[in-house]
Amino acid sequence: MRRRPGRPGRPLEGMEETTLFRAAFPEGWEEMRRVAREEEPSDGVVRERWEAVLELARRALSCPVPRSEPVKSAADVFERYRYLVGDSPVEVFLAVLLDVKHRVLRDARVSVGILNGSLIHPREVFATAVAERAAAVVLVHNHPSGDPSPSPEDREVTRRLRSAGGIVGIPVMDHVIIGSCSFYSFREEADW
Repeated sequence: MRRRPGRPGRPLEGMEETTLFRAAFPEGWEEMRRVAREEEPSDGVVRERWEAVLELARRALSCPVPRSEPVKSAADVFERYRYLVGDSPVEVFLAVLLDVKHRVLRDARVSVGILNGSLIHPREVFATAVAERAAAVVLVHNHPSGDPSPSPEDREVTRRLRSAGGIVGIPVMDHVIIGSCSFYSFREEADW
């Protein structure tokens, strides 16, 4: 089953039933499991406890998923990702997937290590964007040196990814390079 874009996955899917019951009910998990399976009659207290668990699960699963604020500028991107990648000792390259209103669906880690033409390929950037049905992407990476000035490789990768985005119909909205206390936006500079 494919996960719907913008919705959290099913974190407990694939876990063994015994493990789930032990985690949820450290004491009396076996009895609760029998009640859930309706294998034997139970006293009212255990049954009420099980019904309460089911009601909590129903409420949690029916809550609307909160959406993030739209990404309006490179400063928004910087504030959101500066603590995630800003102080990393190696370069981390992310593709931030956006919906039609430019709200973040999720971010996908494309590469970790040295940024050059061979490590960042359009296939890796857009595979997740296509699978998640993203309307647009913002590229984000850090410079461990702290200086966000783009290198010639950064400019070439940006050019290639913008071109690929145009072909697949998922535009690259910006490429933001995060330094220690500042950022560089290709869109907001003359490089776009």
